[in-house]
Amino acid sequence: MSFDAIIIGSGPAGLTSAYHIAKAGNKVLLLEKLKEDDIGKTPPTSILKTYTFTETGFDRPHGNELLAFIDTLNIYSSTGKTRKEVKFNYIIIDRILMSKRLLGYAKEKGVVFKDNISVDSLIIEDEKVVGIVTNSGESIKAKIVIDAGGITSHLKSLVPKSFNIEEKIEDKHIANAYIEKLSERRNPTQVNSFIGVKGGNVWVSPIEIGCGSFEHSLDLRDSLHEFIKDKSIKASYDSSKSSKGSIAVRQNLANFVGDGFAVVGDSACMVSSLDGAGVTTSMIGAKLLAETVNECLKNNDLSQKALWKYNVNYNIKLGAELAYMDILRKTLISFAPDDIDFAFKNDIITSKDILDSLTGDITNLKAVDKARRALKGIARPHVLLKLEVCLIKAKELKYHYMNYPSSPEKFNEWVNILNHINDSVV
Repeated sequence: MSFDAIIIGSGPAGLTSAYHIAKAGNKVLLLEKLKEDDIGKTPPTSILKTYTFTETGFDRPHGNELLAFIDTLNIYSSTGKTRKEVKFNYIIIDRILMSKRLLGYAKEKGVVFKDNISVDSLIIEDEKVVGIVTNSGESIKAKIVIDAGGITSHLKSLVPKSFNIEEKIEDKHIANAYIEKLSERRNPTQVNSFIGVKGGNVWVSPIEIGCGSFEHSLDLRDSLHEFIKDKSIKASYDSSKSSKGSIAVRQNLANFVGDGFAVVGDSACMVSSLDGAGVTTSMIGAKLLAETVNECLKNNDLSQKALWKYNVNYNIKLGAELAYMDILRKTLISFAPDDIDFAFKNDIITSKDILDSLTGDITNLKAVDKARRALKGIARPHVLLKLEVCLIKAKELKYHYMNYPSSPEKFNEWVNILNHINDSVV
């Protein structure tokens, strides 16, 4: 048995790439370790940017799948005393219904879907991935294997070292989350996020309340309930309807491809670290991957060099935006709570700074604006200095990602510069 493409994982990235590769007339196998009815249950809801479906070639959600329309993101300090209001449009969707819909589209295009199957190993011949071996011992060949299996996927650790793909996501980059469904909706068009709580954040949407943290020893349920009580947050929640999960919060992998192999979605760390809209970046990444794979299949060339176009397109389109967002997140959580309150209250960190990080529009401060911030921040110069470093490094990262190497030959040099920039940040 052989296919043009085998895709591991039927999350948003796996479903998007399967649909678009099959739509081009290619033979696609989509494998999922869960049973079909369990797809999309963890987490049960997701926040997406409103353009997600139009940009990835799908109909927009409607009916019960569309849970809320968001027009305001409120970023609070951990004390809850100060906030920055950011006008930006999102939607909240039911993941189960979205998954069923996208899987239906994929099947209509001829995707062969098999659930309750995991992948034990990769078939590698002459330093090229040519297939997979399932947990039942079945060998299946393909021209390309796509890892869309999420942060727990072990496939990256099985590929040849020559691919230069990170084998494992370090624990320090993995945040755990605990979520409870709200019994009744409040602030129907707003999401409130409290930055720097327990090494992470607490958020309240019209649908749910949750807590995420990099401190893996924390009891997130207790931490969430303690914060709600301490800040007198008015929310009627249902502890019997809770879910847990983990996500890698960092810049995306520097390289996604090898000979006959590619990674996408959470497995590639395509996350949106400040607003949680990682489904959007994963689906866009999957669409970009599918476009490159279709071209490579047409040319019968699935080498790393041929697949490299996917690296270039994603990093230029989204890499800089997400790296800037992550730098701002790191800067915010590095401040003491009273420093964030000071920065928010005195407009040393503005709503526009946060909006720019969501859109990838790196702020260019005018001389008069620098003077204004300096005057207001004179009482705490270290706060002003951290923000200035954040903006300088964000600009460096933007231009570095815009100059992502066009071929694998200059990749190591590019990574060395990237590491140097990141090491000089907070």
